[in-house]
Amino acid sequence: MAPLATELATLRALSFRISSTATAQLPQHVPAIAASLSNCRTLLSSTQTSNAKSSSEASVAVHKYRTLLSTLLQDRTVQGRWSAVVLIKATIEVGGWETLQKALPWVRGLLGILAKPDPPSSKKLCIITLTRIFMLTREYPTLIREITTPSLPAFVQSGLQIASSKASASLLLTVLECFSELLPRHPTIFRPHLKTFRPLLCRLVAPTPSTGLSKDQSQAAPVAVPTEVSIAARRLFVQLPCCAPKGASSEEWENALRTTIGGVHRVADRVFRAVLEDWQSTVREAPANGHTLDSEVQDLEDDYLSLPPWSGIFAGSERLTGLLRLAKEYLESPTANAVTFKVGVIMDLITRMLSLTIPASGSKSFQNTVRINNQVSKEERENLWLVLPAIHVATIELLLAMAHRLQASMLAIDALILDQLVWVFGSEKDNAHVRTACYLAIAALLERSGVTLPKSSVDSLVQVMRTCCEDLLPSEVSPSVVKDTPGQAKSKGSSQPQGTANADSFLGSKTVNDPTASFAGLKDAAYELLPVLLSDVRAQYLSDSLRARLDRTAVLAQHKDAMLASVLNPPPSKRFGKPAASILPLIARSFQGDKDIEGMLRPRMPVIRLGAQDAELEDDVEEEEEEEEEAEAEAEETLEDAEQASEPFVGQELNPMLKTAGPNDVVIRDFAMKDAPLADEIAAAGTSTSAAEEYAQPEVAGKRPHTGETPLSPAKRVRFGEAEYAAASSMPPAANRAVPPVENTKSVDVPATSNFTATSTASAIPDLPEPGEGGGDSDDDDDVVPLVFGQDTDDESE
Repeated sequence: MAPLATELATLRALSFRISSTATAQLPQHVPAIAASLSNCRTLLSSTQTSNAKSSSEASVAVHKYRTLLSTLLQDRTVQGRWSAVVLIKATIEVGGWETLQKALPWVRGLLGILAKPDPPSSKKLCIITLTRIFMLTREYPTLIREITTPSLPAFVQSGLQIASSKASASLLLTVLECFSELLPRHPTIFRPHLKTFRPLLCRLVAPTPSTGLSKDQSQAAPVAVPTEVSIAARRLFVQLPCCAPKGASSEEWENALRTTIGGVHRVADRVFRAVLEDWQSTVREAPANGHTLDSEVQDLEDDYLSLPPWSGIFAGSERLTGLLRLAKEYLESPTANAVTFKVGVIMDLITRMLSLTIPASGSKSFQNTVRINNQVSKEERENLWLVLPAIHVATIELLLAMAHRLQASMLAIDALILDQLVWVFGSEKDNAHVRTACYLAIAALLERSGVTLPKSSVDSLVQVMRTCCEDLLPSEVSPSVVKDTPGQAKSKGSSQPQGTANADSFLGSKTVNDPTASFAGLKDAAYELLPVLLSDVRAQYLSDSLRARLDRTAVLAQHKDAMLASVLNPPPSKRFGKPAASILPLIARSFQGDKDIEGMLRPRMPVIRLGAQDAELEDDVEEEEEEEEEAEAEAEETLEDAEQASEPFVGQELNPMLKTAGPNDVVIRDFAMKDAPLADEIAAAGTSTSAAEEYAQPEVAGKRPHTGETPLSPAKRVRFGEAEYAAASSMPPAANRAVPPVENTKSVDVPATSNFTATSTASAIPDLPEPGEGGGDSDDDDDVVPLVFGQDTDDESE
């Protein structure tokens, strides 16, 4: 069956199932019908313009299916309308442009459902379906003019009415998220509704459910806003500058960010009134701490963002945290046009938030770090220490957003920010949320500029490194100390009162109680920080004990990235010539099948030559090897020809004798002798064997005489250089046998130039040992018959 026929049969079956199922039972069948629509993709997205019979049948089937959906959309029951909304969205996702261009009646029906008293689930699906239709028409200007432009204003008005009413949190969240997607793409349509947007969003971006104001003082009763709704409201709030007139969106965005930062400072002036701040602003006037304060910390009128009033230290901390996250959203969200902002203004705010920390328990450190405002009660000051960690977490989130947005532009202030983070970590490390935020921020800073930090900055991170290792490794069980009873204590001579012993400790339970086990974010943050400490911090700045702690934590936690970073960034050697200890064997055993580890252990890197000099050397070596091979081949051919042409002679027995000679044989030395043979006889003997081999034969009497008319051997003449003459030659030891003296020799003058000719049986001149290096049985050199090769250097031979 052809694919089109298969899709046609499927669509007909789906249409029959929709029409034959009762409306009340249709929602149970909708999931299966929507899943089967993907099998009709080609049929729903194709244009039926041909007059062929198959195309006519497909057009009828598609028209019947669309008519069924339109009928369900106008159904009187909630089940029918809900089923129609789900099937319309699935059809639009599958049908493409062909289905989208005919979706205007469906859009009108969906907008009508928003005005009806349908349940929140139906309205939520309607909002999602309409948003998807408007998003898909963005690529087609014709469809924008026909569908989006006339329908979107009514959709915005209906969404605002739903959000302003007492809608559920999930429905309100859906409206805000859909508006966040549509507003940057259609700012001119949303511009007339800005006056309605701002009051709605102002009560959601920074809610204060802990406020102590009464209903008369506040405009509305405080309502607890879910975190997801606040995040969606902030995301939409920072998109409102896009609705500014053409060319003014960038300036509007900058003014909105400046206003938000001013609102943060205004709230901080009231929340931090319990202490006298040492921070001095560089962009605004410092608040006056000497004026008379109200009995309760509150802010009834907001001159910056027109936010709802609040009262109480806890409500103030909630407002302050919300505004800090709103400033972070400004930095994280994309903008339609290029924007500029002053880094100094944001850093001034971050410095103020991080300068105030929880004081230590000791009286001396308490007086040195915090100055107390005597006009504020002790309860408010203690409540400030309680809410301060949450404010610091929001500030560090703002710092991370700025670091991700500016990237390398913040390298100049990384050391300053790192010092502030260490300052906060030292005083509030007991709070898991503060530790998590510090781990993430320190990891982001070290990845960017860790190798450039001085040793003083690295030394300040020691406490952070140790705490990171403690968070990764499981907590150790403290041994139960069994205290003596009062009677036993008196018998031992101790009369001091003993504390109450824990009866459960006698059971010997080994259960590990990790107080931070429920904080998954803390474990993840420490897990991400550990490899950064081992790779982006200079190894020579870490002490041996600290480096051992980091390596031990990486091994016990089976952290592959941290172990790999430790191997690639080894500690410096403390002893000359002895490398420092490495965890390479441990990582090789722990991750045997890992490709990264195998690639590090067994690299397959080819030799890379740099420059033309290495290539020339390589070519010279190859040419020399080729010349040697050619010379050896020619010598072997010449040797074979000479052996076939010449008759056997006694001198041929010398080669096997020399090869089989032992180490204790007599070594023949190369020095001149008086009884050397005549030069004519040596030259005449060159036709069958070399002069050295013929003269070294023991049986001289049996030698066949040669005539002077014998032609010389056609073999190549061996050339000798001055360096070869100057160097001492060596020769393998000869056989240990008696050599009779040579008789009837005449003393002749040996010419300076050797008349030696290499024959077919003569190879290269053997190397002979120096005089006195022989390995013979006797030290007497008189019994050794010397051989003369080439030039005679003894003056007595004349």
